[in-house]
Amino acid sequence: MYFVGIALILLGALLINRLTGMKYRKSFFIMELPEYKAPSLKFALKSMFERGKAYIVKAGTIILLCNTIVQIMASFTWTFAEAAEDGSDSILAFIASPFAAVLIPVVGFACWQCAAAAITGFIAKENVVGTLATVFALTNLIDTEELEMAEGAGSAIAIAMGLTKVAALAYLMFNLYTPPCFAALGAMNSEMKSKKWLWGAIAFQLSVGFVIGFLVYQIGTLVTTGSVGAGFAGGLAGVLVIAGIIAWLCLRADKKLKAEYSK
Repeated sequence: MYFVGIALILLGALLINRLTGMKYRKSFFIMELPEYKAPSLKFALKSMFERGKAYIVKAGTIILLCNTIVQIMASFTWTFAEAAEDGSDSILAFIASPFAAVLIPVVGFACWQCAAAAITGFIAKENVVGTLATVFALTNLIDTEELEMAEGAGSAIAIAMGLTKVAALAYLMFNLYTPPCFAALGAMNSEMKSKKWLWGAIAFQLSVGFVIGFLVYQIGTLVTTGSVGAGFAGGLAGVLVIAGIIAWLCLRADKKLKAEYSK
């Protein structure tokens, strides 16, 4: 995951460099490096406790509230009658089902539960795991004595979700590279100071997540089964559209820069 993330950062930087034409401009920005000192154990412990406290507060407020809402939406219909056992007629299924079609080239079928988890991931990425556990009623996955996942828990999750191992990996990578939580998007907005670039960045991240998930699932399925997975044609069409848009943006940027520097 780290290596793929680093590669995508470099590719993204090259693309932004191409679109903005920074390779044609000279930068006179100077940044002074701080004085390097030996690591402080006191500072490291203080930082560790602050981050641990922040996560506990986050888990006890935002994540708990979100999972509670997900539980209610997965348990009732729009008339507040009890939903079916599989939740297929629930409020959550109604909201998530239209987005589930996008996941067919990534996980092999229209899984509204996976779509719902991906949507709640915009509130906080930790919600993806919590939502999946809620909608699939997954329990006893943690060995409380060893404080680790119980033996076979990963397979139990994949079986409950109806995913192959390749699809599970593709879904993981899809969520990893799609836009981060709303707090991070707010930080992006304040740094970019441009709605156009903000929405462009969100669209780019959604595209990256879809393309990576599609490639992992389809190539992995081809290697393990000898044939491509479901939704290959639709996913390939989506990838080609994304590639076409990026190529068009690059050509437009080149024309604009040539016109600017020819004056």
